[in-house]
Amino acid sequence: MTDTYRIAIPHFWCLEYYEGNKKMTVDIDFRDPIICLNAKLISCWDAPFENEIITDDEKRRIIKNITNELKKRFTPETIVLQDIQ
Repeated sequence: MTDTYRIAIPHFWCLEYYEGNKKMTVDIDFRDPIICLNAKLISCWDAPFENEIITDDEKRRIIKNITNELKKRFTPETIVLQDIQ
């Protein structure tokens, strides 16, 4: 686990999540009026880390990190967490 993470939004259809030297692409459509986030969006790291297993706890942590960053950029009411405990 690392405290160093960041996001980038290179296109309206995806988000890039960086944690240390790893990157993952998350399919999120920023044209939607509400951004729904859940752990199912987190599938794998981009190469060369694509075979690294991401546990459910790690998925929830990553979604919470993404949520925190998106709330800085968008109206918080537009960010909805689904099935995150």
